[in-house]
Amino acid sequence: MRVEKFKTKIDGKLSKIILANFDELSYNALMKVFRNKDIKVNGVRCGKDLEVNAGDEIVFYFEDNSAKDIEIVYEDENIVICNKPRKLLTISNDGTDSVLKRISDKIKSQCFAVHRLDRNTTGLVVFAKNEKAKQCLDEAFKNRLLEKYYLALVNGEINIKNKTLIAYLKKDEKNSIVKIKSEPSVGYDRIETKYSLLKKSKNISLLEIELVTGKTHQIRAHLAFIGHPILGDEKYGDSKINSKYKFKYQCLCSHKLIFHFEKNNYLSYLNGKVIELEDKKIDFLNLI
Repeated sequence: MRVEKFKTKIDGKLSKIILANFDELSYNALMKVFRNKDIKVNGVRCGKDLEVNAGDEIVFYFEDNSAKDIEIVYEDENIVICNKPRKLLTISNDGTDSVLKRISDKIKSQCFAVHRLDRNTTGLVVFAKNEKAKQCLDEAFKNRLLEKYYLALVNGEINIKNKTLIAYLKKDEKNSIVKIKSEPSVGYDRIETKYSLLKKSKNISLLEIELVTGKTHQIRAHLAFIGHPILGDEKYGDSKINSKYKFKYQCLCSHKLIFHFEKNNYLSYLNGKVIELEDKKIDFLNLI
């Protein structure tokens, strides 16, 4: 049984709000949730569709066979790398659905998260299958021994083919957003983002991005800061542009990883290994 919990940001019909937030849930499956009274609004169980208000807490339960939907891209005795779908947390602290839970269920083994992707960012996520591998991966991410590459579709035609962006980032925990400055400032951490222009057309550009530092929302906020927000990004992007292209979620995908462990490291057998998603598995590439 899968449990989902969220607070609605708008007023409206309960069924429409749930279906808009959970693409993987069909209308028929939701009606079954109502019939079984497996849904609560502000802690009160209900058996029918309701009008709800912004701020109401929705909790619902349903049978979930979606673990098979998590694609394993690479696996050995120590690590597993999967293709994270959109609208799913990498890890959840309250027991609700997550990539970690699904991948653990799928391979029938405990896994450990060593990094995260934003909820609406897709692509490659690495999990450790044992404590020793987790320690090695934690150190590798901390010491930047893994090359992490993303594809991003951004607003505007970029003319510089290759560039290293330097800025300073501060996380605003209260508002769940980050702020960027061009110069050093108290409370701001230095960030570094490299990009290469792959293609441009009709006022949009496709970039491959190497994430050098790995701060929260770094790519999204950094690109918006230079005037080229990611298409579909509701937090840092341009709502008018997003409406024009009719894309609800940020066009950002972690598409390639390259391992570089220290010599004689427990995972050094992975050195030089390239894990890369096929283009056909990246849903926004057909926009350019």
